[in-house]
Amino acid sequence: MNCKFLRLFIVLMLFVGFAGCQSVLLTAIVLIKGTDIPPECEILTKAKSGTRVAVVCYSVAVSQYEVQNAPRLISKQVSNLIENNSANKQIRVVDPIKVDAWMDNCNNEIDDILQVGKDPSINADIVIGIEILDFQTRDKKSHFQIQGRCMMKIFVKDCKSGEVLYSQNLTVVDPPDVPIQGGGAGTEAAFRPKFIKTVSEQISYKFNPHDQHKARRMQADSLDMF
Repeated sequence: MNCKFLRLFIVLMLFVGFAGCQSVLLTAIVLIKGTDIPPECEILTKAKSGTRVAVVCYSVAVSQYEVQNAPRLISKQVSNLIENNSANKQIRVVDPIKVDAWMDNCNNEIDDILQVGKDPSINADIVIGIEILDFQTRDKKSHFQIQGRCMMKIFVKDCKSGEVLYSQNLTVVDPPDVPIQGGGAGTEAAFRPKFIKTVSEQISYKFNPHDQHKARRMQADSLDMF
């Protein structure tokens, strides 16, 4: 017997001994269905087969030292998360390397993300824009504390009509409540890629079915890292 189903069978048998039929049925539904919830924006999950999607991440704070290569990494990770989600198998995500090349040619300065999507080298049907307004990895109140903070505007445009299909502001703070104390250069260097991964996941949740409980574990995961 498959190990997964064996574990499920054992759990159900234990519940049979202590609960009524209704409780057993409810538990079985939760265990089988899991904790996936639909995305806030269903544009990708409901897109036509073959729809080309480009992810463009850029920063208005070009002079901010902490931003560095965060937009490029976020663009790549969000592209991968969207492409690898089973609910989005009907779409085609434009290779983030092509988007990076386009951004490099314009020195990362764009007036409208439609410029990227409509370029022949990209040829996208839909563009997901991620505009980073602020990006920090240290607590603003104390230089010796680590706490990631990323403020963004996320929006989706139809490359053919130019219509804004979705727009939402998003702020990710990690750890959300308590900064990591005594953060030296080494601590910050280790924390930065993890925070970028967290930001990318939170962005992807806008478009991907996801685990509703994962966001609640953000602080514990961050504190357990050190």
